[in-house]
Amino acid sequence: MAALLSITAACGSGSSNDAGGSSGSGGLTDVTVGIVPFTPNAVLFLAQKNGIFKKHGLNVTTEKAAAPTPIVASMVAGKQQFGFLTTPVLVNASSQGTDVKCVSPIDGQISPDRDASALVASKDSGITDLKDLGGKKVAVVQLSSINLIGAQKLITDAGAKGTEYVAMPFPQMPQALADGRVDAAVITSPYVESALEAGAVPLAHPSSDLWPNGTIYCYAATANYLKENPKVAQEFHDAMVEAITYTKDHEDEAKATLVDGLGLSAEQAQAQVIPSNFVPEINTDSIASIEKVMVEQGAIKKEVDPADLVWNPQG
Repeated sequence: MAALLSITAACGSGSSNDAGGSSGSGGLTDVTVGIVPFTPNAVLFLAQKNGIFKKHGLNVTTEKAAAPTPIVASMVAGKQQFGFLTTPVLVNASSQGTDVKCVSPIDGQISPDRDASALVASKDSGITDLKDLGGKKVAVVQLSSINLIGAQKLITDAGAKGTEYVAMPFPQMPQALADGRVDAAVITSPYVESALEAGAVPLAHPSSDLWPNGTIYCYAATANYLKENPKVAQEFHDAMVEAITYTKDHEDEAKATLVDGLGLSAEQAQAQVIPSNFVPEINTDSIASIEKVMVEQGAIKKEVDPADLVWNPQG
């Protein structure tokens, strides 16, 4: 059975004036969250729109980044208090001496039946199977991403050799596939739909194929910020748990926020699938599994205790 680390309430919710959190209007604490634009942002957008964050004492704004690594730098610099990180980026940061920890899930755990990301081949590449990717060029959002770790394992296990991986923002991938600048890509909603409509061939769903019901990303913060602002962290965590739980039964309402949040049409927004089982807990077994793959691939030298990568309000 997977080890699920649920962060229990150790501090009361409500308004907070911990060190490092600026006091906003109405006694709310202003926090900035770094995000990478993709469909699961709908849960956070919903928490903003419906006042869930305000209920927990927070005034939340977001800043977009092309990939998770710049978000780490922004949090270390104090420009962002929380940020979207994939599990490999979380592990890499820790192994390189930057202490960051998951505070809450993004949307729950990755659902094996609802994965909104896929490894797809370009329409004219002639690629129909993972083993065909030997010697081909595959786009991933960044070279330390969950997409690279997962795709590389599946492609290698299929017997393909010599695959080249290139970093590329998600919004650029559909056109790069259509132009033949890359042979394949690991691409997520809302951009994967554009690629598939243009004829891209789905080959696999790396994250859910390898880590069903796992934690492949989270909202994180630096250990220093968490130490100085435990009430803000608890409030953020509690708000996200409430938002994830609410979204489970109000998915259309959450997806509607993607119109303003990601610039989708109303029709495009409702066509999205939030790739979650809506379990608002961190699956530490899946983090350990991802670390093992990273060691096998030479991305890290040794594993980190998954419990050290998750914020514990008890200290």
